[in-house]
Amino acid sequence: MKLDLKDKKIISEIELNAKASFASIGKKVRLSKQVVKYRLEKMEKENIIQGYNALIDITKLGETIYVVYFKLIQLSSSNEIKWINEIDKYSNVITVGRNIGHWDLTIAIRCKNNQELDRILKKIISNKSEKIKEKLITSEIESTHFSKKLLYGEGDYEISTSDSQDNFKLDEKDKKIIYHLSENCRISLLDLSEKIKMSPNGVKNKIKNLERKKIIIGYKTKINYEILGYLHFRVFLHLTKITPELYDNVKSFLKSKGNIDSISKYIGYADIDFRCFSKNIVDLYELISDIKDNFLQNIIGIDSMPIFRWGRIEYYSK
Repeated sequence: MKLDLKDKKIISEIELNAKASFASIGKKVRLSKQVVKYRLEKMEKENIIQGYNALIDITKLGETIYVVYFKLIQLSSSNEIKWINEIDKYSNVITVGRNIGHWDLTIAIRCKNNQELDRILKKIISNKSEKIKEKLITSEIESTHFSKKLLYGEGDYEISTSDSQDNFKLDEKDKKIIYHLSENCRISLLDLSEKIKMSPNGVKNKIKNLERKKIIIGYKTKINYEILGYLHFRVFLHLTKITPELYDNVKSFLKSKGNIDSISKYIGYADIDFRCFSKNIVDLYELISDIKDNFLQNIIGIDSMPIFRWGRIEYYSK
């Protein structure tokens, strides 16, 4: 599927600014707000744009993101999809990914502690334990989302979570606002106020407060780069020793590449992992070689896996 230059510019503007108005986008790409609206709706129908999500810093709410990997055995594709749909229904599940390679499934889960994670995992695998050959659990320390230059060569934005944990208390209306913005952050203020049963000004003030406290750290558009001809990979970096300075250097290096979706620091398997999009396997090989050459004394090993499906992403749900 091909996009013209105006569509590419619109995606570039909205990718890490998903709440941008039709008028503000139109001003930057030199189109009327009506034409911008038409083009966005067309890309939504064509499944190029798959959603608009508020980015929630879970650590501000006293929670941690755990990423769980499963290696499956003797499970048919149809039953795997059925199970994924069941997993998706759990309120603590942020997203589920299908992979090609050593790990078949990736599940991102938000939890208060290890005990809560254990309870959730027991429910998820209650009738599938014999289908799981291997399991790996990692916990995220911090992450950064980048604007990409795959379609249009402008944009140099990033949105980062905190590397320290807080425990802000939310009231019920805050939780509802976060839920609805996580599901669709382009919902109108009027529609949102009707769902919350609160005045538009009251909802607006609550959103500003959540942004000021950096609970809501940004708004991201989910672009289906796969349908545009790109391959999606997760890459794991194993380091001799992870330091804040090294992490920042790796982050800056990867950001400059223009094809990196996000980077995270983890406890568990790899020290750093990132997701990227490449036109082909050769591009990925060249990226990995470049990382090795630039961080030769720091890298112990690098491995990667193709991501086949990356489902709906909701950083906070009911």
